[in-house]
Amino acid sequence: MKTLEQERSNYAFKCISEIKGESFEKDASSLISKLGTLILTNGLGNTLAFLFAKGRDQQKKGKGVHHREVIAIISNWLLKQGEKYYTRDNVEGKIEEIMVKLVLDASIEEYMYYTEETLRLVNWLKRFSDAMLESGGEDEQA
Repeated sequence: MKTLEQERSNYAFKCISEIKGESFEKDASSLISKLGTLILTNGLGNTLAFLFAKGRDQQKKGKGVHHREVIAIISNWLLKQGEKYYTRDNVEGKIEEIMVKLVLDASIEEYMYYTEETLRLVNWLKRFSDAMLESGGEDEQA
């Protein structure tokens, strides 16, 4: 039987492994390195809203895949226990579903739990990203 920390690290490793070699690898690495700070500074809800907006704006230019990928990673961990339900290709159409569950309908206790759990996941994502992905992507601003 695995601990939650082991499951979290295993999930993060799988997610980073799937990003490795993708065209958006550097941008994903850059975003992941700043994600914890974005959440601590702006809150989980504002950070998710930023990622959705940035992903949609960049999608019009043929970019922004890394924003949608990060949303899918977080949403799958928090809402689907790591099952691959949300993807970078379908997450845009599920904005309402994700935001309602994680932010709008969440009690203060649930919101705090989601934030803390996301920060724990981001810690593992950052560790594996630093070790496995190329760095040097675009700068992110919130």
